[in-house]
Amino acid sequence: MNARATYFASVSNGRRAVDVLVLGSLFVIALLGFQTVYGGIQYVLTGLMALVLATLVALIAARFRWGPLRTAPLMLLVYFLFGSMFAAPTHALWGIAPTLGSLKELLFAPVTSWKAALTIAPPVGTAQGVLVVVWISMLLLALFSMTIVMRTRLYVVAWLFPLALLLVSVVFGTTEATWPVVRGVLFAVISVAWLTWRFESGRLDSARSTIISDTVRPGSWKNPVLRRRVIGGAVIMAIAAGAAVGAQSLLDPPSGTIRHAVRDYVTPPFDPRQYVSPLTEFRGYLKNQRDAELFTITGVTGGEKVRLATMDQYDLHVYNVAGGRDKDAPEGAFLRTAGGVDLHEASGSQRTSTVTIGAYSGVWMPTLGERTNRIDLGDLPPERSGALAENLYLNEKSQTAVNSSGLRAGDSYEVGYEPYSDLTVEQRRTAKFADIDLPPNARLGPEFAQLADEWVGGVDTDYDRFQNLSRHIKQDAFYSNGIDEDDTASLSGHGYSRLWSMLQDVGFDKEKSDAAPTGRIGDEEQFAVLTAVMAREIGIPARVVMGFEVPEGAEGTVAITGDDVTAWVEVAFEGLGWVRFDPAPDDDQDPTQPKPKEVEEPMPQVAQPPPPPAEPPSPPPGATSEDKPQDEDPPEETRSWVVYAAFAAVPVLLLFLALTGIVVAKVVRRRRRRARGALPDRIDGGWQEILDLLTDMGRRPDPIRTRSETAAMLEGEVPGAGAALLASRADRAVFGPDDLPPVVVEEYWEQVAAARRSMTASVPWHKRMRALFSLRSFRRRSAERRAHRRRERAAARERSQAERRAHAMRRRRAPVSGVGGTGSSRGSSKRKGRS
Repeated sequence: MNARATYFASVSNGRRAVDVLVLGSLFVIALLGFQTVYGGIQYVLTGLMALVLATLVALIAARFRWGPLRTAPLMLLVYFLFGSMFAAPTHALWGIAPTLGSLKELLFAPVTSWKAALTIAPPVGTAQGVLVVVWISMLLLALFSMTIVMRTRLYVVAWLFPLALLLVSVVFGTTEATWPVVRGVLFAVISVAWLTWRFESGRLDSARSTIISDTVRPGSWKNPVLRRRVIGGAVIMAIAAGAAVGAQSLLDPPSGTIRHAVRDYVTPPFDPRQYVSPLTEFRGYLKNQRDAELFTITGVTGGEKVRLATMDQYDLHVYNVAGGRDKDAPEGAFLRTAGGVDLHEASGSQRTSTVTIGAYSGVWMPTLGERTNRIDLGDLPPERSGALAENLYLNEKSQTAVNSSGLRAGDSYEVGYEPYSDLTVEQRRTAKFADIDLPPNARLGPEFAQLADEWVGGVDTDYDRFQNLSRHIKQDAFYSNGIDEDDTASLSGHGYSRLWSMLQDVGFDKEKSDAAPTGRIGDEEQFAVLTAVMAREIGIPARVVMGFEVPEGAEGTVAITGDDVTAWVEVAFEGLGWVRFDPAPDDDQDPTQPKPKEVEEPMPQVAQPPPPPAEPPSPPPGATSEDKPQDEDPPEETRSWVVYAAFAAVPVLLLFLALTGIVVAKVVRRRRRRARGALPDRIDGGWQEILDLLTDMGRRPDPIRTRSETAAMLEGEVPGAGAALLASRADRAVFGPDDLPPVVVEEYWEQVAAARRSMTASVPWHKRMRALFSLRSFRRRSAERRAHRRRERAAARERSQAERRAHAMRRRRAPVSGVGGTGSSRGSSKRKGRS
């Protein structure tokens, strides 16, 4: 008996080719949406090959009527066999052949590549498995779409998969779209034409009667009805497409107002606050690595500055490298950056230098110029190259590059950058301070601001204002780092006390090696910080940059040593960017003890008697109570306003009582948790207070999470709350075998109170007030119990369904010999009866 004919066999090759061609075109249009994410053409090649391979797999599976158990292994083979070439080329041998590294990346990429593609600043390049997003999306969506259109009549469902790829490109895209109107019009025109053709073809093919000749097939082009509809529809779509393309300027939304990118809301994984400010190691280079070759750099000349890190936030202790979660924040964000891609469009003056690491170690990467356009990793072993590529970060606002894995001897990378150029005389004359936001500095006190105001003077230009400030700081100042024996004592560091001492009169003792001098004595570290913080006190946008200066007379390939370390100040000017200033005085002055100035005694002043008080003016008639005529019979005093005031005060009083009751209820609940029950219950009550505060602040914790997971989430939002320690101590108290002394409970609750204060301090005042009077925490436990019961019921239903399926399977697999044997015995008994 012949097998039943499939839908695939009943469709003509022409119709099948049209379906594949149309769906392939829609997939390609959707694929181009990744252009702003990847850049270049590598992702296009990856997507096209995934589309071709998925179509071939779907065609083979439809031809031989394969099910999922046969199609899935073939897709896995395609994924790993060709994935090294098209999705993981950085780990493949010669970029083509699979290796253990590429196969490992493909194995973990379905889990890790999605986050990597969202956390790397576009263009994301090809490292870290980011191409797997296109590879997997195209393979799976194209396979499903082609399989459905080849094996079923659900062509509308097949059309949804190219639309899904379009949505994926939007999710992983940026705020900029690639030809949005052109791609949208093409996608709409092709979709409408194909869907209409499939619908009309199916309707005419199934028609029982027609008004045309019997020799003409209803779905044939000779059918005049079909021909008129096709031509009319094509004309209408052409007119609509032309109108849409012509009105593109009107259809495009304003830049940055409509389109939002998911990557802008993903928290960057690098936090500079976890690392010590590089400026604190300034004296270390001079003391310990003065003659050591830190790194070599090519293509530079004497006097050029090499940027190590930009410090833009002062906290009275150190000048820190700031970095937040939002790239548009004043401090910017350290976003993961792909190597070997153009971060900016290069100008005609772009230069390229190669940095080769020697004795230098750290996470901060030396760069040059005022803007980094490209970072290419050098010829390194695959393991080291992969580690550098996966940990490369760049803060666009501060132009600070970081490799979180740490640089070490032998590492090499190439930097393409825009060189820095000094301002012209005309630019200095017209320069205006930029109106930009910077990370807030800690306040130094009114003395710094008063001195800064005096020193800037009354000049006309902003450039001269800052020059006056810098000139007064360097006036009567002396350069010394206190390292050599004949140097004047000069303390390291740039905390508040060190800066305050620099504003005092010069005082020191050459005979004492541990002297703590006062006055403006220091090196680039102290003078750069003092200049920047005083500028910030009067609203001048300034920051400190630490780096190295190429020795004078050097050119070409230059070795940078610790003796070349320096620091400078950058000030932002409107339309000119960040302008560099040298804050330190010349190092050829020897400070001397100043002579005390003779202060002339002031002449005694005689106090003058105060002037006599002025006579009060005469009031007009009737202004005083004596002049007013007395009423013989005063009118009755009305109390209607009292009634109205009482009615108006009732809602206010009720609201006040309700809010007070909420606060009192929370206090009573807190005291009961702290004082009642066993010691583990009291400690768990402290942890419940943390969860209640989270709930009241609008961040209800997931009941499925453990204490450690909730603490990790809380530490990411409020780093100083100490939630991890509270969670671990609560776990030990609840699940630990040892008994705890009562003093541990009081100590734990004190830590809970401190954590609650840190959590409330991290939000604005209006959110603190809302959390204080919120009732969410009273409903949290009941909501968790209801959710727990729902999960138990769902699990019970799943178990019941599994048992029913298992029972049905056992019945299907049960032997049928008993039934057959009964029938045979009945037949034999009948035959015996006949005989």
